[in-house]
Amino acid sequence: MQLHFSEQDVIDACCVYVANHHGGRPEDARVELWYDDGRGFGAYAQAGWRRVQLTEQQIVDAVAEYLAQYHNFNPYELDIHLQFPDESRIEAYIVRRDPVV
Repeated sequence: MQLHFSEQDVIDACCVYVANHHGGRPEDARVELWYDDGRGFGAYAQAGWRRVQLTEQQIVDAVAEYLAQYHNFNPYELDIHLQFPDESRIEAYIVRRDPVV
């Protein structure tokens, strides 16, 4: 199974991640995603008075946690790839692997 997350979906996942790990409510978090050729993906998040920088791995973890928390996916069965298809947006493509029996 494959899923596609738009930029807004990735931002929503990061808001939930920031709320889970730094306190507050997801709807109160503000997230700005970025991509740099040298550093890769990242995000700046504002949660109340606190400003947090998310690494590429934390954004991937945010998508996995979001899918686990809201849609009951097993995060260990997900391959999540961030992409920057053009100059204006960041997206995530998720592939659910078959569970090992």
